[in-house]
Amino acid sequence: MHLDLRLERALERVELVTGVGTRDAGRMCVMSLVACLAGEEHSDSPACASPLIRAYAIPLNDNMPHAIRQRLKPFAPRILGTQDGLDPVRAELMRMALVQEILPRLGAQRSAPPSGLAGPLKRLWGLFGMRRLGREAEWMMERVVALADGTDSARAVAAAGAVGRLLARAARDAADPRESDRLWDMAVGLLDRLCEVGDRRPAPTLAWATRLEQVFEPRLRGQTDPARL
Repeated sequence: MHLDLRLERALERVELVTGVGTRDAGRMCVMSLVACLAGEEHSDSPACASPLIRAYAIPLNDNMPHAIRQRLKPFAPRILGTQDGLDPVRAELMRMALVQEILPRLGAQRSAPPSGLAGPLKRLWGLFGMRRLGREAEWMMERVVALADGTDSARAVAAAGAVGRLLARAARDAADPRESDRLWDMAVGLLDRLCEVGDRRPAPTLAWATRLEQVFEPRLRGQTDPARL
């Protein structure tokens, strides 16, 4: 989805932060940015957004390093209109990503011992790593069932949040900075795929850019917002 230049420039002025943020200061989380674009009141629960995407995106937003968090800004316009009844499709997409990509990658990461360990210590690390991985995999597989059951939307949303927290924790705790970057890339890539579901997404409008510009132009906001007159 190509954002128009005016909207891109307005997005550049936004700073994504942890928590819901403060709209008047131009500091928002990705979901409160969605609410701003949609003309909704300041919150991290915009009515126009998929609850499943929201549940997944919030733990990413709140755990990402500041610079990486700014990569989420272009997703805000794409999340508008995702309250479209297609969350069962997104849940299945997330389930497949969890089973085929996320858990196998985390399994390889968790089971690899630190360099320098040998003999009994290496075997003990391997045993501990396998047990820890097994507990995590079992915990996540319970959520896989919820994701597979598109009829239980509340459990699917909870499962999406669990997947977001799992990826965020793994990326945050990775010993190797390169692995941390790869895990954040995986997390952002999954968000991209979730946003791709559906073909009735609204096109960027002048109103989106105007609402963001009003955040940074108090005089203009006062003239155009009847609630402030």
